[in-house]
Amino acid sequence: MSAPMPPFDPARFNLLRAFLRWSARRALRWVYRETVVVPLGRVPDTGPVLFVGNHPNDLPDVLLGLQACPRHVRYLATISAGAGGVARRGYEAMGVIPVTRVRDARKMRAMGVDMAAVNAEAGRLVAQAFGCGHVVGVFPQGGVHDAPQIARLRTGVAMMALDAIDSGSTSDVTVVPFGVQYEAPRTPRSDAMAVVGIGWSLRKWREDRLAAGLEAGVSALTDQLRASLLTVTRNAPDWESAQERDELIAAVSALHPVPTTAQQPPLLERAAQLVPLATHLVALRRSEAPTPHSARLHTFVSELSQMVHEAGGLRTSARDVARLLVGAGLGAEAELRPVWALLLLTPAALVGWLLHAPIFWVVWRLAHRFAKARADVIARACVPGLQMVLAWYLVLAVAAASALVATGAANAVTMLGVLLLTTQLPTLADVALRWRDGWRARALVWRVRRWPAPRRAEIQRVAEALRAEWLSGYSHQ
Repeated sequence: MSAPMPPFDPARFNLLRAFLRWSARRALRWVYRETVVVPLGRVPDTGPVLFVGNHPNDLPDVLLGLQACPRHVRYLATISAGAGGVARRGYEAMGVIPVTRVRDARKMRAMGVDMAAVNAEAGRLVAQAFGCGHVVGVFPQGGVHDAPQIARLRTGVAMMALDAIDSGSTSDVTVVPFGVQYEAPRTPRSDAMAVVGIGWSLRKWREDRLAAGLEAGVSALTDQLRASLLTVTRNAPDWESAQERDELIAAVSALHPVPTTAQQPPLLERAAQLVPLATHLVALRRSEAPTPHSARLHTFVSELSQMVHEAGGLRTSARDVARLLVGAGLGAEAELRPVWALLLLTPAALVGWLLHAPIFWVVWRLAHRFAKARADVIARACVPGLQMVLAWYLVLAVAAASALVATGAANAVTMLGVLLLTTQLPTLADVALRWRDGWRARALVWRVRRWPAPRRAEIQRVAEALRAEWLSGYSHQ
């Protein structure tokens, strides 16, 4: 690094930071159909917080972490992507604390970076951030982990956290886990959840451990961080088990089978709450002694998810299962936009697609072409995808202005109109995508309603059998 990072104040307005947060919201809105925050716990309104997350899907995990936290998050991030230029200024605007990783050692040496000095400075900045009462976000797996379960965590985060409270810069730090859960992480227009877990005091954790005669150092804290992440994430021994678990979650949450309270939580929140039990049931079915209940559940869920697939939906999508049920004549939380609303939006949506379809196609083609791993595709669609979209807006604005000049219609009013219309292009993209989602949802329901009556009756039979099986064996858990 050529110079120390300047002091950071999240309360002070910064135009670049505002633009980056706007871009983060747009990226999530344009890639995923629905993103929700599930508040199993909460981030304290004030005071230092260590915001610990899993990292299965690269940049979307970072953006969902920003959405999940009501306060500004200062992430720890490797400097390999932000060592200079515009990226460095973005790091500074967001208050990012640069670190290095062992896997980047060769690249760092080629860049002339002193890794030990960078990481020592990162520790100092983390302590300083906690002393100022900031939220520090970390992904302690040490990078993107494209696997069905959380791996063993790196110890660097625990070391920094303990050093911060030992240095006297802060009396305590609240550790809050957040888990990013995807119904189909690399499928555009699927759904995603950021689950905020229950926070705990770092100092009290250490005092309780020492009082019990237990080790309370870096290794123990790393294990505790992993245990916290396990409470808010989806984990499975293999991808087949993960698929089975997610199909079970989607089917059961869509059936809305547990009337334990007058006010039920929203669909995707119910799905997140089902994760621990669904994980247990899948493990039980795959064990050497599966129960009849777990076997029957698997049969009904498999049949229902296959019907969702045949209807054109995602097997692991709770929303698509709900739409299948609505098409078969059963009540479910499908969130279908009124047809009249979709018709009213059609002109604006068609204009939005006319202006955005070419660049969206190019972005996705290039993202797939240059992605080095599965988890890179969505990240590359976001960056440099968003940069390409902004460049496309500039091209459209220049073309419109040139057309006005060529036709002799250029004046202050028309040029101002071009400028104002250009600023509304992102909104047109939002409308176009939401419009398409609305028609696709309706199309799934209409497709099922056109199925023969015996086929719809089969959906009803399987759904009711699954509901009865769940109520008889698992509704109390």
